[in-house]
Amino acid sequence: MAGLALCAPSVPDGPDYGPLLIPLGDDGIVEALRASWNTFWTFDPDLTEAARPLHAWLREPSDEDVRGLADYARVLIRAGLLEYCSDAARAESDDILGLMITRMRSYTERQSTGEFFTPPIAADNVGEITLATGLEPGALLLEPCAGTGTMARAAAAAMRVYGMDPGSYRWWLNDLDELNAACCAVNAQLWRLGRQVTVSCADSLREPGVLEESAHSRSEKARAEQRRRPVLYPTESRSPYWPY
Repeated sequence: MAGLALCAPSVPDGPDYGPLLIPLGDDGIVEALRASWNTFWTFDPDLTEAARPLHAWLREPSDEDVRGLADYARVLIRAGLLEYCSDAARAESDDILGLMITRMRSYTERQSTGEFFTPPIAADNVGEITLATGLEPGALLLEPCAGTGTMARAAAAAMRVYGMDPGSYRWWLNDLDELNAACCAVNAQLWRLGRQVTVSCADSLREPGVLEESAHSRSEKARAEQRRRPVLYPTESRSPYWPY
């Protein structure tokens, strides 16, 4: 889902890629997903590295992975995922990756970590009350227990209602779970949070100093690696979406 979402056109009236992707064979779908992550790697290597749990399987997928996930990709395309993600207003109306993570984890798993998805209506109200006004451009918005980022989604939506540009602010989204943090990295792109986004994965309550140091270190390493290796996954396909 994350890889396909990154393939969406950048504007609602952009080209329709569904008819191009659905007829592809299983290997062709995998190639298209690799291309989408290659584009994200070029655009923002730091966030792509934070999202690695979502795309590392593409390096050496098994036949079963390829067959099952290619079928699922076609289901998502037919369901309108690309159209949904191409429209910023629709994309930020809900946290589709967060909903997916919640439904994949059992109640017992969520209870053991105290992890529960914030309902959109609650997030929207809190975001509008606390983050929509009185902020100077360049201010840092820090969410130490971000989950998959739904509070940032609500804040960005409220900002746009008030004529503010989320890209004018700095965002720092942290979560203890690496899969949640990976979703934050992709959501930051889907919700158009701008180029000043940091995503980290650590215990922000116990080790805030280590959190900042590790986040900056990972960012420097990712950017250095991107300069050495411009292509993340070898492929002959090119992503149809280019965010510049």
